[in-house]
Amino acid sequence: MTSATDAAAPASATARDIIARYHDLATTQPDRVAVIDPRGTTTFAGLWQLAYQDAAHRRAEHLIASIPARPTVATLAAALGVWLTGGVPLPVPVTMRPKTLHDAMQLAGSTTHTCRPWRAHLHTEPSGRHIYLVGGEPPTAPRLGDAIGLTASGTALITAPLHAAAIFETAVRQLLAGGTVVLRDEFEPDDWLATAVETGADWAVLAAGQVIALIRHHEAIDGWLPVATRSLRRIVVPAAVPAVNTGYLAALTSHAGAAVTAWYHAPTYDGALSRPGRPPNLLTPLPGVHLRTVDPYGRPTPPGVAGLIEASTSCGVTCHRADQPCTPAGAWRTAGDVGTLDEDGNLTLRRLEPAKHYLDPNGDRVTVAALRVTLDAHPDITAHAIHVVPDEDGQRRARIHIWTQTTALTAAAVARHCTSRTTATSAAYITVTDTRTDAAATTAAPR
Repeated sequence: MTSATDAAAPASATARDIIARYHDLATTQPDRVAVIDPRGTTTFAGLWQLAYQDAAHRRAEHLIASIPARPTVATLAAALGVWLTGGVPLPVPVTMRPKTLHDAMQLAGSTTHTCRPWRAHLHTEPSGRHIYLVGGEPPTAPRLGDAIGLTASGTALITAPLHAAAIFETAVRQLLAGGTVVLRDEFEPDDWLATAVETGADWAVLAAGQVIALIRHHEAIDGWLPVATRSLRRIVVPAAVPAVNTGYLAALTSHAGAAVTAWYHAPTYDGALSRPGRPPNLLTPLPGVHLRTVDPYGRPTPPGVAGLIEASTSCGVTCHRADQPCTPAGAWRTAGDVGTLDEDGNLTLRRLEPAKHYLDPNGDRVTVAALRVTLDAHPDITAHAIHVVPDEDGQRRARIHIWTQTTALTAAAVARHCTSRTTATSAAYITVTDTRTDAAATTAAPR
């Protein structure tokens, strides 16, 4: 077996941690099955050899390296090959247009990152597709894997696409724990149930559409669902809960032989889980994750009052757009979703799709698309993020975060620029960050 030290030294300490763990697994339990895909089985020793062969042919020219995400062992071996050469793997759909990927990669290559990034993912936003980097806490840490139910001796059945951020991370964490990953390229209810039985899987992940297909097919399979899923300890649905009709989740919970957990996995932070036996739309923050909801001024909203969901973590997790500076681990960040918190800190999601309009200070309706064009036109704005947040009266207001490289740009100056282009918004809702110093300044919110 080839030694880990023969490969190019990775730049990231987190990548070195991943490589050391994989190499240890390949050395101490070489014959244990790591991956089962449509082509057969691959041991940990075989996975390591495939990864090293990939690394030998890979040129380490850029931090981020794209990987066509097929449901085969080759995708996971390629990710390990990227880590071996000091890069960060970016799983992408095999149907991704080259120009779309090229534009996102060009934008991502303009910033230096200090957060020890270990994976990247594409996220679709109203302004286009952007690459996000995940660093901080290494995936060898057991916190997240333990929370979603992965086990060292277990087998995870994955039929959702590997280019999805939560799915790729799940597969990596399962392997790093020394468990087995079962990959399938298509979802068909009968085949999925048969695979669960044949492989003895004890954990499975289902995409939102797959939950619906499984329940719609439930009567046709005549009671096989509870029997076939009896060996599964947990079925995880890594989707924002309103994206799945709660009736389908409730039906899966009542018919499946396994506990069903909804996982709210936001693109910029670890999210929250539903607890087996409780309503699937009532979510509890993951260990180490702190949630709050805020109004357009950034002030925390009371329990039961809808606001922009923000999260921070005490575990060193950090995720941010690759063309923007790293976010400090303890800082509050948002994916733009709206929800409410109860007295016990449980989260209920209210709105997940980006709002298309907001109300200006005079109460007139303005489109987010027009505001985006306005901000793009300002020569001193290098990047921006727009989130539509309900105020105390439930009216939609635009909260804006600006990144710039000049101290001359203020929230008031941005507000004047917006007003001059008939896309007025309040300066009190604008945050301006100088990327050279990472210093943020806002107009003080009224008391």
